[in-house]
Amino acid sequence: MLARRTVVWRLAAAAGPRCRAHSSTRLSVDASLAVMGLSHGASPTEVKLRFYELAKLTHPDAVRDAPPTAGQPTFVEVLSAFEVLVAEEAAAAASAGA
Repeated sequence: MLARRTVVWRLAAAAGPRCRAHSSTRLSVDASLAVMGLSHGASPTEVKLRFYELAKLTHPDAVRDAPPTAGQPTFVEVLSAFEVLVAEEAAAAASAGA
């Protein structure tokens, strides 16, 4: 049974990401800040709060009937921007601690 699970896991890993959010190209930090509507001096708390605000406005489950408006980022863009900013913050913390 263990061998079968290993094979299934390897096939799933080889197939690639399941979600479109993780299969898109990585945004730059500047583009991420623009999507989130933040400035370069934004604290990690501000980034997290802004992500929560935008996620509530753009998540597909929250806005099933409303069509997306022009100029408003999609949930995938918001999620990608948040991931880039969190990774950048972690890299900065690691380099400052080292």
